[in-house]
Parts: sequence; structure tokens; C-alpha cells
Amino acid sequence: MDAPKDLEPDRPAPEAVRRFLSSPRRRWPSDDELREAIRTKRFYWSGRPLQRSFILRRLEESYGSSEPVDFDKAALSVEHVLPQRPPRAWLDLLAEETEEEQSSQELHELLVHTLGNLTLTGENAKLSNHPFERKQQILDASALRMNTEIAACERWGRREILARAERLADRATKLWPGPLGAPTAATDEWSGWTDLRAALVAMPAGTWTTYGDVAALIGSHPVPVGRYLGGARSTIGAHRVLMADGKVSPDFRWPEEDGRPTPHELLKSEGVVFDPYDRAHESHRLTTVDLARLLGRDVPDADAAFDPLPDDGDTGAAERFRELLRQHQQPSTVTGVEEALTFWRAQGGHLEHGRHEETSCFPTLEAGTSSKPNPIWPMALYPVLGTVEVVFQYLKDRSPFDDVEQRRELLHRLNKIDGINLPEAKLGLRPSFPLEVFAEHSEEICKVLDWFVMTVALNVVRGD
Repeated sequence: MDAPKDLEPDRPAPEAVRRFLSSPRRRWPSDDELREAIRTKRFYWSGRPLQRSFILRRLEESYGSSEPVDFDKAALSVEHVLPQRPPRAWLDLLAEETEEEQSSQELHELLVHTLGNLTLTGENAKLSNHPFERKQQILDASALRMNTEIAACERWGRREILARAERLADRATKLWPGPLGAPTAATDEWSGWTDLRAALVAMPAGTWTTYGDVAALIGSHPVPVGRYLGGARSTIGAHRVLMADGKVSPDFRWPEEDGRPTPHELLKSEGVVFDPYDRAHESHRLTTVDLARLLGRDVPDADAAFDPLPDDGDTGAAERFRELLRQHQQPSTVTGVEEALTFWRAQGGHLEHGRHEETSCFPTLEAGTSSKPNPIWPMALYPVLGTVEVVFQYLKDRSPFDDVEQRRELLHRLNKIDGINLPEAKLGLRPSFPLEVFAEHSEEICKVLDWFVMTVALNVVRGD
């Protein structure tokens, strides 16, 4: 707001703005800081969708193509080359480049949302989470130079993503040069550590996360996160950060004068379940996305790729779901899922489907009226990932499940089924359990679904 009155009127506007922003009184990142951010920051979660698309558009325009794309008419959206939810083949590829004590999943979390892995395309549905060889074919036919550049790579892993990040950083520093003169040293603490502490404070008792999840959240690496927590052991919630396998780090120590129980004992007292090998149960884990939501971060695009939001306008989705289910699951699982979904329809419900990286299925009820629709669904089924998400995150905004006791009752009924262990700490999130458990115990699942239908029906009758 100060700029209009403070700009030097005798200079060209771009030069005047740059001089204005270069004042030591203002915090403007240097070229080096921009480069580091491009390599490590979760660009996909930064700003708003139009802002993200604009930056990618300007980077594409910097190639100076002789036949530029008409961006105002092209229906383009942001594409993850390395998929957000990668099949095993992608993780096996990343496993070749992991560092010591780093899992392929942790490396994926560090790379997937960075600028080096993102591009623009009008072919999101075709690209999906296919192997890179298939994506190469589609990207090579693109009118965008940045896509043909990606297609020219022989593979797509850590090395290629970081190399592309460097090339994009070269373009970015020319498009948006940093401050004039020597950069001023930052005296404030790095904002990532502030975000780390905020995330740990926001974590409910009975949950845990990993060094990799926290690192991905703040744009760092598991090793410096471990070092930071090792040097700040009094940080609230530090005991909830575990290694990738769910074990307490052998290097974790409370301050010497602290008489608290061990992290393992404290987590158990909070409700975290451990197996005989002292590994925390996966169902109690908060992922990077979970942590971001606890902080109120805007992650709409991350949701849009696999969020439990039905898309009833896609007439071919039902058949795609069935085909994916048959392709990726055992026949016994297919049978159990179909039995439960048939029961749901018999109770007056219907099925809706999504159409993003994988065609999901939503057992849905209409709890509203023709003039005021109110669709509600208890869970989302993913045929490729083989998981069932219980959508507490959405139920908490829908009557009668905006009452936490109703969500807790749903959780308790599901937890009575062998193989399901949903922590109460996730009553506002989207905990999951295996699709094969859903199928194997379809009769018990149907009883829970029947209760869900009756609960919604009684609420409608009362007019709530």
C-alpha cells in the first residue's frame, strides 16, 4: 500500500518497483532464497489456484515459443508428474535414490508438491497416476515447451525433479529478479521451525507423525528436523514425532532434569497402539496433509486429486470403478465390496463416483429436499489404493454428525470390526482402513451402514 506514493516517478515502473522493494526496511527474498524455495517448498500448497497457474504460465511463456499457447482459451490445470498417490512402481523408482534411513514414501513427500514436479496440462484425466512411460507419450504431444522438455527425460525421479527445479529457478530469477545490492542477513528465526512447533501443538493426543511428514510440511528434510527436535527437546509434542517405521528414535532424550515417562510410555498412555515390535499403529499417524489441515492451511488442490467429493456428472465413472476394482483387488474382495454396495442401494441409498487420479465410490444418501439437497456419505472407497476413508472431515459439517457424539458412535461401531482401529483423535479428519477388511466383514459393515441410514432418517424426520 505504500508503493504508489513512494515509487520514484522518473524511473520506468519495473525499475522503480524493484528499487522500492529493495529497501533494507523490507523483507524481500534474494535470488538464492528463491532458488532454495523452488527446490524444497511445497509450491502446490502456496497461494491460490489462479496464482499457482499464473506462475507456471509465465514460466512457460519464458521459453518464447514461436507458436505460443492461448492461455485464456486453454483449459489447463496443474499436473503432478510424479503422482500424488503413486502406485508401487513409482515408489520402487524412488527407492533407488533414497538417502540413508529414508523411505521412498518420505522422499515422495519431499518432492511431489515442489515446483520441479509440476506443470500445466489439459490432460489430467489421461495422465492420472500412470507410469512415466505413458505420461511421456502424452506430454510429448503437448503444445507446451515445458511438457516436451519433461517428456525428453528417460525417467522421472529425484535427480530429474531437482534438475528441472534448477532450470526453472534460472527462469524465475530472470522473470522476477531479487533485491538490488547485497542481500540483508535474516535475523529472525526461520519460519519453518515456527510452523513445526505450531503443528506439534495442534496434534491431538493419541496421534503421531514422522520426521519425514514434518519435513515435507515445512519444506525441509528429516535429518535437520531430527536435529532441531534433538536440540529443543522441551518442544511441546516432540515425543509424537517418530521414525518412518513408527518407532521412537533411539536418539530421543528428554532434558536431563525432566522426569517424564519415556516417549513410548507417554504415547501409549495417550492412546497410541503399538505392535509387539514397538511400532506405532499406522491408523494413529497424521500425514503431512493432516498436519496442514490442523494448521488451517489451504490445500484444496491436494484434496481435489483424491478427495471424497462425488462427481455425479460423469456417466462412465460407475463402470470404471467396477473395472478398477476387478483389476486391482482379489475376487473375494470384489465380491464383498459388491455385496455391501448392493445392501446400501437396498436401503434407499445410491452410489456416486469421483473422477480424479482414481475413480472412487461414495455410498450416498439424500438427506435434504428437492429444493434444498443435502447429500451425505459415511465413507469413500478407493479400488486401486485398496483403502476405505471414513470422512469425518465432512461429516462434522453435516447434521446429525456435526454432533461429535454421533461421529464417535460411528467410529466405535466400526472399531468393533476385526481389522479396523480408528483413533478418536481423528474424529475431524479422514482415517482409513483396508478395503479387504471392508469386504471380508461385509456383513458387519452392512450393520454399520444400516445404523448410519437410520440415524440420518431420524434426523430428517425430526427436521434437524
